[in-house]
Amino acid sequence: MTPQQPQGFSLTPSHLASHKKDGFIRPARLSDLTPGTQIRALQGATVCHTGPVTDLLPELGLVWIFDEQSRTRRIIETHEYTIIALLDTDGTLDLEDNP
Repeated sequence: MTPQQPQGFSLTPSHLASHKKDGFIRPARLSDLTPGTQIRALQGATVCHTGPVTDLLPELGLVWIFDEQSRTRRIIETHEYTIIALLDTDGTLDLEDNP
């Protein structure tokens, strides 16, 4: 019997590309996030939570956001979700856009 991965790890490249159009990418490390960074927490291709980071404990895999849908502060356990973020990048590592 093989262990199942959490649903958050099943994000396909095509689903990720749809978020990339909005400027969202997967952070290399949780510590790349800072308070105020806009994130989306996904399970599969479904956006479950979205909002700005308020606090984080990267060593425990925890991120707190102000959830825009519920208008409340929410804790995101990153082992349960795929996290994508609106990060400032210079685009130098974006090989897909180069002809």
